[in-house]
Amino acid sequence: MTAQYYEAVAEIPLDHCLHLQLPPEIPAGPVRVAIIYDRANNNAGQDIKNLLASMPDVGEDADFSRSRDMGREAPEWDS
Repeated sequence: MTAQYYEAVAEIPLDHCLHLQLPPEIPAGPVRVAIIYDRANNNAGQDIKNLLASMPDVGEDADFSRSRDMGREAPEWDS
C-alpha cells in the first residue's frame, strides 16, 4: 500500500468542530489524520520576566559600570 498525501488548511472554530470537504479522488475507507498547528505565544513578556527574575544576583550596579566612551580621538592630518 502506498500512502498518499493531501493537505488542507482550515480555521478551527470556537466549538472545535471542523468539517472538511475532501476531493472525490480520495477513496472511501480508513485514513490517518494529522493536526499541525502553531502555538501562539501570548505570554512571551512574562517568560522573559520570569527568566530575568530567576537569574542570580551577582553584583552591584557599580560592578558593571564603565567610564564614558567618547569615541576615537580626532585624527591629525598632515598638511
